Amino acid sequence: MPPINFCRLYLTINECSFNLEIVRHKDDNKHQAICDAAIELITRNGFADTSMSKIAKAANVSPATIYVYFENKEELLRKLYLFVKREMSAELLRGIKPNLSTEEAFKILWNNFYNFASRNPVRFAFTEQFANSPLVDGCREESMNYFQPLLAVFERGKAEKVFKDISLEIFVAFTFAPLTGLVKSHFGGEIVLDEKVLATAYEIAWDAVTN
Repeated sequence: MPPINFCRLYLTINECSFNLEIVRHKDDNKHQAICDAAIELITRNGFADTSMSKIAKAANVSPATIYVYFENKEELLRKLYLFVKREMSAELLRGIKPNLSTEEAFKILWNNFYNFASRNPVRFAFTEQFANSPLVDGCREESMNYFQPLLAVFERGKAEKVFKDISLEIFVAFTFAPLTGLVKSHFGGEIVLDEKVLATAYEIAWDAVTN
């Protein structure tokens, strides 16, 4: 019988333990806590002033746990951006069905965007903060994939001659950018977004993109 290599046996056992530890961490709910803490800290303090250790403390996890999910802070930001965009798209597209008219679908999209922005001020501010940041340049195209049903509504509306013959960028700018500005003013205490103001804002948006 060949001699047992106790050193190798020790390493194998520890390697297995390490792998099991990784699996165990990924099976729990710490990922959500890390994301929530990171979004809030980065939105409040900025990317440069938010360290991984601060995020770990706010999420009530060890700093090592964060690296189970994210290789570094830059990857964390990119994944957070996609994470929030995925959440936003799910809310934005809630209730969108193929049998809706273009106007019905447009109204649902517009109202859903307002509801997401007003009910999730930190996430809304996070996406606005990094909307044009080079730090997330590599994942903007991927994030657009989450909004394909919105693109389908836009293309159908153009084919039906309901929407003007404009680019998607102009459509989005006149549909959502004014509402974004109103929500920011609302958060800043400059205006109150009551039903009358929202109804007026909606009509202006609808008139801006339709024939």
